[in-house]
Amino acid sequence: MKKNIIVMTDDPEKKKFNIVVTGPIEKVVDINPRSVYMNGNPGDTLEAVVNITPSEKYQFSILGMEQKSSTGIKAWLIEPKEDKKSWQIKIKSTSDKAGNLYDLLTLKTDSQYKPRLTIRVYAVFHEQQKTSS
Repeated sequence: MKKNIIVMTDDPEKKKFNIVVTGPIEKVVDINPRSVYMNGNPGDTLEAVVNITPSEKYQFSILGMEQKSSTGIKAWLIEPKEDKKSWQIKIKSTSDKAGNLYDLLTLKTDSQYKPRLTIRVYAVFHEQQKTSS
């Protein structure tokens, strides 16, 4: 990572100067996928799974999950089993009519680096094409 920073001062001889900050970025968590996009027809049940894997160096637990709205999207948090390291979120969505559904999942963690994680979920139910006979 490399960032250039401009510093403004009240020094009449050097009113502004640049500072360059560089350093490695360490990954704290791997979220796959970062956002969920599901497509289907009215009446379908759309399903997806999100895997959340803390890095070896920055292990953490997920303390809870909140959904922003109560749409036709349902989500369940699943803790890792014995030797597994990944948490999972199972997502299901159903609708009887065409339309777009959206929700935002917020995960609370005990990590000092990532106390909150967010995942966007989209479910699109397409208008069914009518076939002419």
